[in-house]
Parts: sequence; structure tokens; C-alpha cells
Amino acid sequence: MRSMVKRNLEKYLIDTLNNKKSFFLFGPRQTGKTTLLNSIKKKFRNVSEYSFLDTSLRQKVEREPYIIREEIKFKKPELVILDEVQKVPDILDEVQLMIDNKNTIFAISGSSMRKLKNLLAGRVLCFHLDCFNLQEKCSFFSSCRSTEVLKTILTYGDLPEISILTNDNKYKQAEDILKSYVETFLEEEIRKESMVRKIGSFNSFLSLSAEMSGKLVSLRGLSQDIGVSYHTISSYYKILAECMIIEEIKPLLPKSSRRRLSKSSKYIYFDLGVKNAASETLTYSGVNNAEWGVRFEQWVILEMIRYFRSRNSKVKVYYWRDHNGPEVDLVIDYNNIWIPVEIKFSNTVKKSHYRHLQFFLNEYKHKTEKAFIINLSDQSRQITENIISVPWFMLTDIFKIINKL
Repeated sequence: MRSMVKRNLEKYLIDTLNNKKSFFLFGPRQTGKTTLLNSIKKKFRNVSEYSFLDTSLRQKVEREPYIIREEIKFKKPELVILDEVQKVPDILDEVQLMIDNKNTIFAISGSSMRKLKNLLAGRVLCFHLDCFNLQEKCSFFSSCRSTEVLKTILTYGDLPEISILTNDNKYKQAEDILKSYVETFLEEEIRKESMVRKIGSFNSFLSLSAEMSGKLVSLRGLSQDIGVSYHTISSYYKILAECMIIEEIKPLLPKSSRRRLSKSSKYIYFDLGVKNAASETLTYSGVNNAEWGVRFEQWVILEMIRYFRSRNSKVKVYYWRDHNGPEVDLVIDYNNIWIPVEIKFSNTVKKSHYRHLQFFLNEYKHKTEKAFIINLSDQSRQITENIISVPWFMLTDIFKIINKL
């Protein structure tokens, strides 16, 4: 089933290779990078592949990194695929030599940027593969409109394998895989690659950082709770960011604003299933409406990020918060236009739901034209002249409107 799901990013990757340009394909583990590369290689007749998850290959290349260059020089492939390149970062020096000689194009994947000092600047294009976005999931989901489907997504997340299992009602298997993801990758792989010495404190940090996903974080408060320094907590967040486990949502800070705005970043786990497994809240039953609202807000923000990245668009997302009260969940910066978005786990629209949107529209008239409310309603509605309510399963309508601005 997974091989049948067309990834939106594939078109841009193939166009890059057809233009004789190499690329990096970054993304967290199990988002489908290898599957996507396997699909792309079918477009080429002669392909050389190297997966550095293979221990024997990795050890050989670590001893003699030039050996791949010699093999490629002999085989003269149309395309060279290097999978999980962060395992052997020194190989990129050899790749640079081959690209500079203009006789080889590369498709390079990685699930961490932590050890990659040579990112081949100017020589390759960089892409990011996320979990399935809603458009991709709807290509095989039995339903994409019901609240029950949404709650399944908000519980188990959007990793490709998990999405397919939950669509087939194989929830126990999905739970086992998510728990294993946390235990074997987050705890062991990240700790090993990042030289984390205080194992107990890092495990405690993982649980607390998952609980704080999507909320304003006090690094000093976390350091006191865990019993490590502020700088250690800061370094832990940096590790998660470099391994693509969290998305940093920065505050919007207009230069001309005289308001006392929040300056702290929010951090959101890249997938709700992984986040719920890490915080030991991987459950569907007994979740109250407030918690569904917290999950829903994070999912919508992730969905926005995934949509734009799947089209290789350089759109930025922020949140906006005035210390005196007004706050906007999400602000999309698109072609220097700001689009504020409120996210409500509700099937009705109340005046209180868009009060802060109106405040934002009035405050930044020169930068803002439209605002949106994402909720559980069954169809889009024009709430005011500039505010539109859109149901969660019609998020692409927002993108269509944004593209017309």
C-alpha cells in the first residue's frame, strides 16, 4: 500500500534530477525517504545505490571514503543514491569532488544534520520529506471527513506505516511501532549519535518536552524540574531540532510594533503519534475536549508546514502573542503578506473565536488581508468581510485562497 501513495514532493525531486542537479532529501526516520527514492530510481536506467545503514559498507567507507568515487568512476551511473548519509559524513567530501567534475548527479538522504558540516552549498538543492499530509492520506483513507478519523490522526499521527495500519484498524500494531520508535530511535539512536552522557536526564527531558509540545517553554523551568543546567536543556532541544524531531515555531515580532510581544519559541514534535508515545499519552479513550483542542492545534500547524514543504515553498509560519492578552495560534508569512489563523476544536464559530483575529487585522492592516478559523464545521463560511471559517478536512481551500493573494 505504501508504495502506491504518491508523495507530493516526488515531482520536484524528479524535475531536479532531470535538470542535472543533485539534491539532499532530509526528514525524520520512517517518513518514507527510502521508499520515495526507490520510486524515483525507476525513472533511470543505470543507478548505483549505497545505504549506510549497512554496517559492513559503512565501515568500508569510513576506512577508505574514496572507494565509492572509484566505483562510480568505473560504473558511470546516471544517478547515485546515498541513503542515511549522516552515518558517514566524510563521504560528502568525495561527493563534492564528483559534483564539481560535473559527471555525476546524486540523490542523498539523511535523518539528521547534526554531523553534516559539508552541506555542499550551492551544489545541491535541499528538500524535506515530512509525514503524510492530509492530501496524501486522503488518497487511500476510507474516509477523510469524520471527527472519528480526525481523532485517530490526533492520537496515532501521520507516519506512513502508522497511517496505513490505522486505516486498516490495526491499532495495537501501530501502538507497538510508535512505542518502539521512542525507545529505539529517540532514546538510543539520538543519545548515541549526540554523545548524551546523562541518560536519565535525557529520558526525562524527552517525556517533558513531549508534554510541552506546542506550548511556550521555560528552559529554566525545565532545567529545575529535571535537575540539569539551562544550557543542557537548550542543547537537548538543539539535538531534537537537528534530528528533525521537533519544529521550532518562532514568534512574529514586527519591527514597528510597540506592543510587549512574546519572544520565546514554541517547539512542536514532528508527529503527534510520536509525541503521544513519548509523553505516554498514546490513547484514544478518556481524552477530554481541552486535550483534543491542544492536539488539534498542533496538527493543523504541522499540516500547514507539511503542505508548503511538500511543494518546496519557502513559506514561513509563526505564532503571535501580546502579553496583555491577544494571541493568534498561527501566522503564515506568504510573499510578505501575513495570514493569521485561529484553530478551534469546535463545530460552531463564536465571536470569542475570532476576536483576536479582528485585533490582528486592525493592528497590521498594511500586511494582512484575510484571516481564517480552522474548526470542525461541515463547510466553509464567510464570518466577516475578512474572516473565513474552514473545516479541517478542507484545509487545501485555504491554500487556494492564499495563492490568489
